[in-house]
Amino acid sequence: MRPTLCTAALAATAALLQPAPTHATTALVLQDQAALRAAARDAAPSQAALWRGEAVEIRGERLDFYQVYDYRRERGGFVRKGQVLPLEGPAAEPTALLAALRLVRLQAGAESLGLGLAAAYVQQASAEQMAGPGGVEALDALGSLAERLADRASRSNAAKLDTPQTSTDTQLAAQLDVAARYGLKFQSFEREAGSLQLCYEGEVFRRVLALPASTPEQQARAALALTRLDCQNPAATPSQKLQREQWRADILERVPANGLAPLWRNRVALRQTAVWGRLAYAQARQADAGPAAQAASARALQALARVQPAELADEDQPLSNDAAMQANAVRWQALPAGSSTVSWSRGKDSLQLRLLPGTEGDQCLVLHSAQAKEALLRHCSFGLIQTASFSVNREGTAATLAVQPTESWRELWVLRQTAQGWRLDVLPPVAANPGLGYAEFAGWVPGGQQLLMVREARAEGRYTARSFEVLDLQSLQVLRRSGDAQQLGPFQRWADAGWKAGSLSLR
Repeated sequence: MRPTLCTAALAATAALLQPAPTHATTALVLQDQAALRAAARDAAPSQAALWRGEAVEIRGERLDFYQVYDYRRERGGFVRKGQVLPLEGPAAEPTALLAALRLVRLQAGAESLGLGLAAAYVQQASAEQMAGPGGVEALDALGSLAERLADRASRSNAAKLDTPQTSTDTQLAAQLDVAARYGLKFQSFEREAGSLQLCYEGEVFRRVLALPASTPEQQARAALALTRLDCQNPAATPSQKLQREQWRADILERVPANGLAPLWRNRVALRQTAVWGRLAYAQARQADAGPAAQAASARALQALARVQPAELADEDQPLSNDAAMQANAVRWQALPAGSSTVSWSRGKDSLQLRLLPGTEGDQCLVLHSAQAKEALLRHCSFGLIQTASFSVNREGTAATLAVQPTESWRELWVLRQTAQGWRLDVLPPVAANPGLGYAEFAGWVPGGQQLLMVREARAEGRYTARSFEVLDLQSLQVLRRSGDAQQLGPFQRWADAGWKAGSLSLR
């Protein structure tokens, strides 16, 4: 195999597909659970079950069977001729292998066979072919099939392959084993409820991006595969997350916009929105990184603005909602950094909010009033407290703040005066473990009794659609809600002008 043209992930292919000195022929298994029998008869005992895409060596033939040898199992036997594809003559030509790969690539459940055909193409193609459009197409198919196989395993929870429970689990386990024998690597990450997300490591896609012959669509597909949001280590440290998000942003920047179909331009822009939004949060967690976080947040909003809604495919609509939620979660960071002290006054009434460093790397907000010697309220948090979002109602009895505890989750803090003094309540996007979403202030209703807010979230595998809500300030109970702000009179009359100008909840 040519190490200068083929990826390191395919290093094992040569050993499987290299013809033996005795002119034996390599063949690919075409059917799952093809029986490797002890003799050239259907009634002969089965010594092993072969799976689509496996490579065996043909050493002879008898009746309607090939005599083969399986190097992985170190076992010989007989398999029916209709169950294998000999890679010899015209069938072994790169053009023929590429044509077969194009057909198999479209068939769900045949990923391991497609991987075998792609590996065979890599082995048989010349240096010029590997550097040309055909080689890029083969590598693109190889990566796409590996990614699709990993997604199938994740959806069926078959990543727990040590104890397969169904025939589907067994098939996926076998096909993943075939992929591993061709040198493809997979990573697994634990998700909610103990499920596992299996992800292709991506070496082939990096090769596609590096080859000059790759088309804009192939580069876009490779970049999207390499920057998947669900294929990342949730236990990464803040510095590792910062490096990861910067790398992903750089990968997406390499995708050429010229010549890219609107469908793929939208997908790249949606991914850029998500990545730049996460990068903004990661940078904001660093010391003296305010300008960098502001620039990254602005890039997220700019990427979302490039999305053409009319060109969104049906399957991309959830991604569009997710990108909008991510951008909305970090939109306050796109503004110039707010002061650590903000004030409000109306007549003799005044409130001052100060943001002070905590003792353990956190931030503490302290609320003061000119009428009180002691602080009205003190609360500390490791989240990003956006002082620029500080809003006080006309009566001076309640205030709100936008606080981002994670990269994709923004809460609304409500500070309000009660009979027992000032207290702070946290209103999350939804009552669930933090995922993706926002809860934001939308306006005050005169009288000091009601608050307008909006929520939208995707958490614990469920999407909670946008909800425009009128809350009672005393109990924080929802008095009225609707999916359309125009259906609520208070939103038509009292919606905050700054919210209407900057929020993405009105998209």
